[in-house]
Amino acid sequence: MDKRASPGSDDIAEGGKAADATGAADMPGQPGRPDHVVVFVHGMGRALKGGTLQEWAQPLMLSLHDLSLDLVPQTTHPHLVITKANAVGDAPEVLVKVLRGVADNEPDYLTVLMTEASWGRDFEPASAASTYSWALRTALRVYMRSVQLIKWNLHPGRRRASPAWLGAWLRQLVLTSLAAFAGFFILLAVLVVLLLIIVLAWIPGPGRWVGKLVSLFADFLGDPQVWKRKPLQAAAMRQRVVDTLQRWDQGSGTEVTVVAHSQGAAIAGQVLFQNQARVTNFVSVGSGLDLLGYAQWGGGTGEDPVTDWLANPQRPRWINVWGKFDFVPAGPISTHANGPLPVFGKIYARDTEGDGGPGPEEHPVYNRSALIYDHIVYSRNRVEVLDPLARLVLDPPPADPAGLAFRMLDGDRRLRPHRVMVKSLGVTRLLAVITSALSAPAALAWLGSLDGTRNLVQCGPPGAGRDPWWSAWLCSGPTYHWAHWQDLGVLAVTTAVFAGVLVGLLNGPVWGVLHDRLQRMRKPSFRQSSDPTRNLPASPWWYVAWYLLIVTAVAVAVPFMLAWPDLPWVAVVVLVVALWALCFTRTSITGLPARTGSVPVAGAVPAQAPGAAAPPAEPRRAAPQPPPAVVRGGRQHAQPTGSASLPANTVTGAEDQRSRSGS
Repeated sequence: MDKRASPGSDDIAEGGKAADATGAADMPGQPGRPDHVVVFVHGMGRALKGGTLQEWAQPLMLSLHDLSLDLVPQTTHPHLVITKANAVGDAPEVLVKVLRGVADNEPDYLTVLMTEASWGRDFEPASAASTYSWALRTALRVYMRSVQLIKWNLHPGRRRASPAWLGAWLRQLVLTSLAAFAGFFILLAVLVVLLLIIVLAWIPGPGRWVGKLVSLFADFLGDPQVWKRKPLQAAAMRQRVVDTLQRWDQGSGTEVTVVAHSQGAAIAGQVLFQNQARVTNFVSVGSGLDLLGYAQWGGGTGEDPVTDWLANPQRPRWINVWGKFDFVPAGPISTHANGPLPVFGKIYARDTEGDGGPGPEEHPVYNRSALIYDHIVYSRNRVEVLDPLARLVLDPPPADPAGLAFRMLDGDRRLRPHRVMVKSLGVTRLLAVITSALSAPAALAWLGSLDGTRNLVQCGPPGAGRDPWWSAWLCSGPTYHWAHWQDLGVLAVTTAVFAGVLVGLLNGPVWGVLHDRLQRMRKPSFRQSSDPTRNLPASPWWYVAWYLLIVTAVAVAVPFMLAWPDLPWVAVVVLVVALWALCFTRTSITGLPARTGSVPVAGAVPAQAPGAAAPPAEPRRAAPQPPPAVVRGGRQHAQPTGSASLPANTVTGAEDQRSRSGS
């Protein structure tokens, strides 16, 4: 890492293939070997060749550039230079030089190669019926994990005799119960609709049109089913990752960071933990490792990823990043014996006993406050994902850090505004539904009174009873009430339409534009990705204020103007203030350092009756030894292990110790 890269290393051979062929062990900074390699592994679904690289590399380069400006603020040397790019070839990759220092007017560049390991084309997708069978057997487990995730996100903290704690506990109870109730029926409805679509696809007539929907369903959810039930195809997925990583021998001094998403984290995790390849850092984002587990016949006999990681003498530094509402990882990962509950407790209540038990470095992040959307936007979270990843590459921590290795930027003023703005997404959804429901009766009555609207839907004269069947819902009566059962259907549809329009507008382009500006570290430049004069953008709190103001005007004021004077304004104002106050609470959560202490032995020996023969002693596994040192920049450093050894938490909260296959 301390070895300087030559500024003239633009002619680096693609992927170091030439150096590998001759067996040369080139040192970092010399032609043939970059200083750091970042490998991106995509999740489930058919990924386009080069798509994963472009999704992650472009924003990561922006973060590297801005971080370089912080490290070397006053210089005439360029802070980031793209020396080679092959975004859509057989081996998509981009090679960049990032300035990390200047001594005697000589620039010190870190050469970073970014590439991808794409397994999306290495297997035939599963059939729709097989995919549905797997999804049906996994649905209940996913549902329970999601409810648990929501419950912990609303955790009131350690029990205290105070009104504040009681209010937080009641909020957790009510909101978790509502989410569990609504989620169960939504999940049931989705499974029923999918089954009907699959059945319709077998009928010759409608099957011709429904078949496309079935293909989309199988393509999207067929990958996990293949991973668990098709060992040959699963081996092909792993082999793609192995081939990519084995190009970079860690012993040569090149550091390797794997960033794996969703099912890609399950594939890469099995490769790394069972010692089929070696890397420096393993960053799992939205990991499917805990949900999917290992594929069959993949080598080794273990089924517990954390235990395998700890037992591997050449284990990488493992950083587990998960969205606070991402249902795929559903929170932190632990050994099967401990379960995630102790880790949840340590993250959300720091003053609890123990350390959470053995496990990787855990980082809950604020993505989009949505169970599904949280899973697909990690590459757009610059504040909590991309900037710490850039710092891990350009400004790595010590080989054996006592704290967090995945570090935020020091004094980052964007962190809390970003989290407040993400939490406001959920509040906006709730406000949109409430205000749409309250204003739907008045809105329908108002629409039914307009001549233009009545002519458009061909209403008959008022009270004549000659309205067409398709518009009778709007023409038949002057008033609508939630208390009238005959109006419930049209009011529910109207509420859903109004709420959908409001959420689509406010949480789509309005939030996206303002949040993109909030995430900037510097103003944009016409010459470079960021202004090299280090001019800072406006305070990020301005963008939060603008968003809250726009939401209040569009989602609250406008609907209430339609319903005035039927709505109690005092109650509405109190409700809005209370909901917005939720955006500013509990936004200071931090990550949990890795725990690499001894793993508790699974299963204690039962007590023997007097005079009974003692059972034969089973051989005990030796404690994991410190990994061998690796050469970085000409100096030896200990292999990363996450943190100092900590006592294992013996509290158990696991469902069981079966394979976490979901089947």
